[in-house]
Amino acid sequence: MRLIEARNQFRAGLKELHTVQECDYYFKMILSSLLDIDPISIALEPNHLLDSSQQSKLKSVLEDMLTEKPLQYILGEVPFRKLNLKVNPSVLIPRPETEEMVGWILEDYAKLNQKIDLIDLGTGSGCIALSLKKEQPYFNVYALDIDQPILDLVEQNKEKNKLEINCIKGDINDLLKLKLKVEVIVSNPPYITPKEKEEIKNNVLNFEPHQALFVPQDNPLLYYQKILEFAGENLKSKGRVYFEINPLFESEMEALIFCFDSYTITKRLDIFGKIRMLRLEK
Repeated sequence: MRLIEARNQFRAGLKELHTVQECDYYFKMILSSLLDIDPISIALEPNHLLDSSQQSKLKSVLEDMLTEKPLQYILGEVPFRKLNLKVNPSVLIPRPETEEMVGWILEDYAKLNQKIDLIDLGTGSGCIALSLKKEQPYFNVYALDIDQPILDLVEQNKEKNKLEINCIKGDINDLLKLKLKVEVIVSNPPYITPKEKEEIKNNVLNFEPHQALFVPQDNPLLYYQKILEFAGENLKSKGRVYFEINPLFESEMEALIFCFDSYTITKRLDIFGKIRMLRLEK
């Protein structure tokens, strides 16, 4: 089978689930990650012949994708800023919005010239913690999560990307046990309410970890409250907190923040024009 035929077959197979643009993006990921083919070959060598092994792998991926299993879990890896990260169903698939939050932090600390301590609460794959360390070596990074298998994955991503961060096993609900003075706190905690489930696509709802997605309907800001309590005890003077938030609860977030220390709040829109990120300056 020629490369261009394989691409067209892939598009046709997934047309009920994905746009042509999405199909082409995923096809390129498969080429580079699984088939060891430069994606530019589609344009430069459309008649390149796939061998039987490559065709078999492509067919297997397509079958998995027809169940709506995310391609990132099928491949077991995902690109994130300057990193390539291992992922599995115990952690969320890193999102473009989270890349934006990392970029904001790096902008703010672009001129850093001495070591400062930063903690990522609810690190998941380690995408935030590892990207910050990769792009700003002056950050002394701590990454916290509750389950050992998640931290084992972070350790694999550390080794894969040759980076050094400090992993901590801990519960966001019990953060006050952690005595760690830091200049920066960053978190993308669970923030989706059960009522929002009907708006979520099956590839997320049926495959990604619910403990990393959902909060109680009657207490949607639970984790932010716990993190702000931790910040009250451990964030150094003039320190900053960066949150990814649910845009539906923007005003409630502001009210919660003002119950704690005196913070200057800065908001930032995501690529979809929604208020998705907050920066708090103590």
